[in-house]
Amino acid sequence: MIDASSWDVISGANSTQVVLSVDFPASRRPAVGFPDLAARIGPGFRFLQTRPPAARACQRLTGDAYVGPWISDIAHGQRVAAVLGYRIGSVYAAAIAEGISQWQPMPKIILFDPQFASNNQLGLEFRREISAVSSLLGDDEIAHGARVAAEICQSAAGDIASVAAEMIESYIDIITAAFERAGLGDARSSKFTALFDSYMSWLSVADQIDPRPVWKRSTVIASSAYSKMPDVACPPADDDAAAGRMVEFEVGHADLMRSDGVARAVQQLLEAR
Repeated sequence: MIDASSWDVISGANSTQVVLSVDFPASRRPAVGFPDLAARIGPGFRFLQTRPPAARACQRLTGDAYVGPWISDIAHGQRVAAVLGYRIGSVYAAAIAEGISQWQPMPKIILFDPQFASNNQLGLEFRREISAVSSLLGDDEIAHGARVAAEICQSAAGDIASVAAEMIESYIDIITAAFERAGLGDARSSKFTALFDSYMSWLSVADQIDPRPVWKRSTVIASSAYSKMPDVACPPADDDAAAGRMVEFEVGHADLMRSDGVARAVQQLLEAR
């Protein structure tokens, strides 16, 4: 049995065909995820999903600190048939697949709308989070949040970890007064804040990992909106970092993993020799 301390079983618990899925279950994201895809594929495969560490952006964790436990918990388990990644999870999926290849043949790699981390994405996520709590904020606090988001998006590429840590501090400063007005307690210790902080850590730590050598061996399942998504930072098809093969579906990004057509295509990839 695989140690479940870093993985959650989301489907097919009795199957011996292990499929690893890498994603952060962000509470505010409208898109569906791997549990939806696994349900459409059925019990023939044992789907496991990463359990992200309860990290904070200010901790500046390394890529190895994230990926290491996921790999070590699989090391003495069953043979892995495939590793799947969603968006930034595709970066971590590459590192996990590479680690697993140290004791078995490289598993199949299937990526869903993969992307690199970027300051632009951090800014957009910040804007979404402020918008989600706007009913608790005053006009000046909302305006300040918009200015911070714009500054993050316009930041020079480079130290994403520093940008993420500073962004979380700005976020907490903005909502602290709102929490006090609403009687919601300390914003810094709130689970509400901790989830967003952990998500920003997930995004920024991915910037330390170079997935390109492994991505070249992957299959990308792309939504019709993939190339137009405002927070996608992914190389063009003729770039050396491009994935091995891309299959595009006429389905929106948010519905990618609840499409029956996508599920059939993934199942065929998993069953192919």
